[in-house]
Amino acid sequence: MGIQSWVSLWFGLAIPAIVLMYMFKRKYIDTTVPSHMLWDRVLRNLEANRPWQKLQNRLLLWLQLLAAAVIIFALMQPFLKVSGSGSQHIVIVADTSGSMSAEAEVQGGLTKPKDEAGTFTRLDLLKERIQEYVKDQGKGKDITLLTVGARPVTLLSREEDRDVIRKAVDEMQLYYGQASYRETLSLASALTREETDAEVIVFTDGQWKEDTDQMVFNVPISVEKIAGGLPLNYAVEQFGISNKESNAAAPSSAIAVISSNSAQPVEVEANLYGDDKLLISREVEVKSGAKATVTFADIPFAEVYRLELAGDDEYHADNESYAFGTKLGSSRVLLLTAGNMFLEKALQLSGAEVTKVVVNTESAAGTVKETGQSNEVPVPTGDFDLIVMDGSMPEAYTKGEWAVLTDKTPLWTIGTQGKKKPNPGGRPVMVSHPVTSYITLSGVYVGNLVDEEPMWGEPIIKFGDTPVVYAGKEGGYPRLSFGFLLQDSDLPLSSEFPVLVNNALKWLTAGKGSGLGRYMAGAVADIPIAADTVKAGFVPKGGLAFERGVAPSEAMRTDKGFSAAQTVPETPGLYVFEQENKAGEKISYSLAVTSDPFEGELSFDKGPLVSQSVNGQTEGEKDSAAPTPSNDADTSATSLIPWLAALALAVIAAEWGVYQRGRSI
Repeated sequence: MGIQSWVSLWFGLAIPAIVLMYMFKRKYIDTTVPSHMLWDRVLRNLEANRPWQKLQNRLLLWLQLLAAAVIIFALMQPFLKVSGSGSQHIVIVADTSGSMSAEAEVQGGLTKPKDEAGTFTRLDLLKERIQEYVKDQGKGKDITLLTVGARPVTLLSREEDRDVIRKAVDEMQLYYGQASYRETLSLASALTREETDAEVIVFTDGQWKEDTDQMVFNVPISVEKIAGGLPLNYAVEQFGISNKESNAAAPSSAIAVISSNSAQPVEVEANLYGDDKLLISREVEVKSGAKATVTFADIPFAEVYRLELAGDDEYHADNESYAFGTKLGSSRVLLLTAGNMFLEKALQLSGAEVTKVVVNTESAAGTVKETGQSNEVPVPTGDFDLIVMDGSMPEAYTKGEWAVLTDKTPLWTIGTQGKKKPNPGGRPVMVSHPVTSYITLSGVYVGNLVDEEPMWGEPIIKFGDTPVVYAGKEGGYPRLSFGFLLQDSDLPLSSEFPVLVNNALKWLTAGKGSGLGRYMAGAVADIPIAADTVKAGFVPKGGLAFERGVAPSEAMRTDKGFSAAQTVPETPGLYVFEQENKAGEKISYSLAVTSDPFEGELSFDKGPLVSQSVNGQTEGEKDSAAPTPSNDADTSATSLIPWLAALALAVIAAEWGVYQRGRSI
C-alpha cells in the first residue's frame, strides 16, 4: 500500500476537534417531576451543570470519529499495489537523449560494463529497467516503444512477441542532438487518445526540457526516474581560433570557456592539439558555479585544432571541441566584364587580387582579350576564390570548362541573365544579411531591371515590392545576383558602393579553409558538392564518434544526384565529408559535430510535465520527482478511494440511525 498525498494528513486535526466537542457537550438527565411547582428547582440545577466533563463511551462519538478518519484517509489518496498491470496496451516512452550516455552507478545485479567505451551508463540502466517492466507488468500485453530523436521514433507498435521486444530495447541508440521531447509525448498521447484500456509510462533520467504547456493524456500515465547518481561533468562551452595576421604562417591564438557541475573547485587538464600534434597542455582550475576562460597564445597554423579535457569526467560528449584554421590573405577574384572601372577598383580596395577578363559581348564567337592578347575562350589557370560576371555573358562562358569552374566556385552575377524590364520604383528595403550591413541605398537611382528569379536564393534587397538582389547557395557554394546593370544605375557613384562590394566579397569568400565549421548532431549542413561526384559520405576521424567506432554513412541523394543539404551524423566528433568521382579523385571537407549543450546540464532533474484527463477534466500536475506506483517491478496501482467512499457512506448511514433513536447518552 502507498500514499500519494501526505499533505492531506493535516485534515487529521478534525479528529481531536470532534473529541473536544463531546467533552464540552452539556449533559442532560431525564428527571421525573411530581408537580409543575418543582420546575424552577430543576432548571436551576441544570444551569449549574458544568460543560467540561469526563468523556463517556458513546456510539455516536465513535461513528463520527470513524467517518472523519475514513474521509481523511481518502484525501491522502491511498493506493494498493497489486501484481500485474490492468491495461492491455502499454506505451513505453524511452528517453534516449545525450544525457543518458553519462556513467551510472552499478545497481542490483548489474556488474559488467555495457557500452563500447567499457563503462556502465544511464542508458544501460534504462534498458535493464524496461526489460524488467515488460517481463513483470507487461505479461500478455501489447507493447508500443517510442524513443526521442530528431523526431519521435516508433521502434515497436503493439508488439506481443517478447523476443522482438527484447531485441528492440537492446538496440536503442543515443541521440545527441536537440531531442524531440514534447513531440514524443504528443505522439504517445495521440496513440492512446481513443483507447480505454491503455497506459503510458515514461522512463527518463529527469533531464527533460521544461515545457510551459502541460501534456494531457486520456489514459493513466506515470514517470519512472532512472537514477544512477549525479555524474561529474566538465565541458568545453566555447572554443575558437583567431588569426592575428593576414597570412597562414603567422601565429594564431585560441580561446576557450570551460565549465563544471562540481560543487567543489576542480583541476582540469586542457590539451590543445593542431593537426593531431600536441601544442600546449595546461592545468585549469574551475570554481564551483563559475566558468574558466583559457587563452592559448602564439600557436602555429593548423587545418584542424582540437581542445581536449582530460580527467575523471563521467559525461564524455562535451569533453572535446574543434576549430578550423582559416587561410587568410587576399582573395583571388576572376572578373569577367566588358569594362567597369568602379567595380574593379572597389574589389581592389577590399583587398582582392583581381584577374580581369575583358569580355567582348558583341562577338558571337565569344573571343576575349586578356592582358592585351587575343585568345579563344580559355579558362584562366590557377584557383579562384570568387568569379564576378558583370553584364551579359556570351554563351561560351556558360558551357564546357567555364561551367565546371562556376559550378565549384562562389559566383556573383550583375545583370547577367534575363530580359530588361522597367523599374516600378519604390523605397529600398533591406533584409538583414551580411551583404546589406551598414548600407541603406537611400537616394540611389536604378533604371531598368533584369527579369530573373533564381531558384537558389532569397531576395535581400527590394525596391518597394520588387526584388532586385538575391543571395543564397547552389550546390553548397555561395551565390549573389544583382538584377540590374551597374551602367543603368548611379550606385557606383554612391559612397555606399565600396561598402557594398566589401560586404559581398567577405560573404562570398568566407571560410576559405577546408573546415565547414561546427554543427549540432542531426542538424542540416550546406556542403559543396562537385558535379561529377559519384560517391560521397561522412567518415569519422576523431572524438567520440571515432572512439566508439561509428561506421561511415553515405550522403543523401536526390533525383539530380547528391544533395548539397546533408544531415550531419548523430554522434559528436570530427568527421570528413569525402567526395569521389569516376576517376577516383577525392575532395574532402572537415566538420565538427557537437552535442546539445542542454544534455550536459546533469543537475537538471525535473522530468516531463504531464497530467491525466478524467471525464473531460484535467487532473492536477503530476510531480514527476515523487515516486509513482510504477517504481516497483511487479506491481501496479489500484486506487482505494472508491472503497473508502463507500465505507464513509455506510458509517454516516449508521450514525443517522443512532441519531433517530433519540439517545443522548
